Amino acid sequence: MAQTKSTQKKTASQIKIPALYARIDRTMDYEGDGVKAIASVNVGGAFAVHGFKVYESTEKGRSVLNPSSKYEKNGRTEYSDVFHAITPEARTAVNEAILNAYEQKIAEDQAQDMDEETAQGQISPDENEPDALTMGGM
Repeated sequence: MAQTKSTQKKTASQIKIPALYARIDRTMDYEGDGVKAIASVNVGGAFAVHGFKVYESTEKGRSVLNPSSKYEKNGRTEYSDVFHAITPEARTAVNEAILNAYEQKIAEDQAQDMDEETAQGQISPDENEPDALTMGGM
């Protein structure tokens, strides 16, 4: 049986936020576009929400945009969230999970790039350390 809104309403401290697991589906870096990544969130091991965007601007820094659908209304393009958090605490938890996953993905990508450059001989393991050949075979 469905509950009425008055019995459904709880204070923020009474609402338990389920475990959230964020994953970065892909990163992007197009000139002039603030979208840096697309993310998904697993909610409590029971639901998956796709289409979050990690957005970066010089004015507001890095933020998370909710999945949305685009439609036309009165000749104007409008957007409507497909998913959104109900409480500020839930919004913060979703944003933090996504931004932490993004930071981790960036760090992994940078480490992988460094490994590839080292393997290709573009960077010596320690550029400040001269090798034995340049030191006259010491």
